[in-house]
Amino acid sequence: GKEMVKRAYNRRGPTYPHDYNISEPVAGNYYPVNAMMALDDGTHELAVLTDISQAGASLKDGEVEFMVHRRVQADDSRGVQEPLNETMCGCNDIHAAPGKMGAHGREGDGGCECAGLTMRGRHLLLFDKVPAVRAARRALAEQLNFPPLLSFTDAKVAPFKPSSSLGAPLPPNVKLVTLTSNYADIHDGQLLLRLSHLYGAGEHPTLSQPATVDLSQVFSKEGLKISAARETTLGASRPLAGRNHVWRTHSRTEAAAREAEEIARGAFESRQPFAYPKVTLRPMEVRTFLATFA
Repeated sequence: GKEMVKRAYNRRGPTYPHDYNISEPVAGNYYPVNAMMALDDGTHELAVLTDISQAGASLKDGEVEFMVHRRVQADDSRGVQEPLNETMCGCNDIHAAPGKMGAHGREGDGGCECAGLTMRGRHLLLFDKVPAVRAARRALAEQLNFPPLLSFTDAKVAPFKPSSSLGAPLPPNVKLVTLTSNYADIHDGQLLLRLSHLYGAGEHPTLSQPATVDLSQVFSKEGLKISAARETTLGASRPLAGRNHVWRTHSRTEAAAREAEEIARGAFESRQPFAYPKVTLRPMEVRTFLATFA
């Protein structure tokens, strides 16, 4: 759910033939929505954020729709010999005889009487001018999908006082993704640190710009004071230094080549080398480090 993918009604990407034959006008325009879906007219934007993966579509100008859940009680004759009949108790028609799907009874004799599966989730709606919505939707998506962790105890605890282990705030377009000691025993006591840029290239006039973080300022408090860091591959399995792999691709059509050139013009292609204590993150970039803390 990080990067937004542009979709157009009854269209496919430039690698598909045009005019592309859409044999399923509804299903052919539905796409997975893992975090949000948005449409705009160039001036204003409507964005819908969700905390569960769903299917979404815009089948008419100015409209968005989500398929929260689907359930049918008749076989669609696509070869599986059962209806899409998901229920709250888990029974289904998987062993029903041909022609008996959907009848009431117990599993294996043609159906079940349980209520259809209920899907629960939240939807947040944003409507404003394009820059305002694009600034807010990323922050709200983080709150929606990564809420505070609740814990309970019957022991007496001191009154809660808000505090932070960080010595300085991160830029508004940067997220602290990981800070863990889970792998410290195999990395000489170093902690795994991972930072991520929250916005895509061209998504917002200011928040989509590269962001620089001074690790010595962010992690400057006693107990979490950084003294050194080295950059690694994304999974922290090996040092990044000396590894400059380039994923070489080619475009199958001229239209695909033009689209790739347009994307390249809007992207920040030059990766800024890490020089402790400062790291620069490009739009959508994720960088991982093994850090030493005092």
